[in-house]
Amino acid sequence: MSDRRHEWISKRAYAIWEEQGRPDGRDDEHWRQAVAERDALERTQASVDGREVLVKFRPKPQRPEMPRQDWVNPSTKAG
Repeated sequence: MSDRRHEWISKRAYAIWEEQGRPDGRDDEHWRQAVAERDALERTQASVDGREVLVKFRPKPQRPEMPRQDWVNPSTKAG
């Protein structure tokens, strides 16, 4: 395991431990969760901080759809 990967997992496991109220005896669980999260990031080829994924998949603001110029309403079409 590379030093950078190990450091990321270690910091994430610590953050998980803090988020869960610093429980005793669950360090293996937190470590496994951090490893799984890192593996998921690597599978998506995201940057370490996840910015690439967030930018790539950020939902676009909804705009009202305008009718096309060549659209013709069949009920008003003259023959």
